[in-house]
Parts: sequence; structure tokens; C-alpha cells
Amino acid sequence: MVEATGRFARVRTARTEACANCAAQALCHPFQTSYVEVIVENTIGARPGEQVLLVMRPSSVLAASCLLYLVPLAFLLTAAVCGYYVSRLLSFLTPNAGVLLGAGLGLTAAFFVTKKLARRLERRQRFVPTIARPEDSGLR
Repeated sequence: MVEATGRFARVRTARTEACANCAAQALCHPFQTSYVEVIVENTIGARPGEQVLLVMRPSSVLAASCLLYLVPLAFLLTAAVCGYYVSRLLSFLTPNAGVLLGAGLGLTAAFFVTKKLARRLERRQRFVPTIARPEDSGLR
């Protein structure tokens, strides 16, 4: 843990080997730092310099992954298909232009929908990581 401020703590986590092999590494860590800092509620009263674990339910990680990957993909594909058929119906765009326009609009809509859903999920404690002491988890 790096810093404790009131009831919150700033925790620095090291990147793992999984991060080095991930295809989305440039998106997740655009500044190429060797660590990630997270602000969490300090429910255990940890102090700076103390080793802690970040804990999050696996179902929450899966739900967050779906939100970040599947929602934009669904919007992209649906809007691209709609753009294709609208362009053929109205005949003022080529089908390829309709697909591109639809895909762009779909990704834009997905950004705003994902942002709104993320804010709603953030209010639920289930989606907020918590900290624990290593000895409490059985890990050392």
C-alpha cells in the first residue's frame, strides 16, 4: 500500500506476466508503467508500506469484462448491419459506406452506454475491489 487518506487507500500493484502476454496491453496500460495504482476503501486499517491483497469476486470480473468487450461488439455489429440495410433501402450511400457509418455510430453509442452502465455498476459494492491482509486469505 502506498498511501492512506481517511477511509481510503492507494494501492500499487505490480504488473504480472499475464499483462506482458496480453494483446490488449497497450489499451490497458498505455503509459507502459510497471505498476497500476488503485484507490480502494481501507476496511482493514492498513498503513503505508504494508503488503495487502486486492480482492474482487470472479463473477464481478466476468461481468466487467462483458461490459467492456461484449457490449461494444454487439453495438458495432448491430449498427453495421443496420447501416448496410438502411443504405440499400435509401440508395443515397453505397452499402460499404452504410456499414462504416453504422459501425461508427454503433461504437459511439456503445461508448456512452458502457460509460452509463459502468457508473451504475460502480455504485454497487459488488464491483468495487476490497483489500485484505495476505494472512487472511491463506496466501503469503
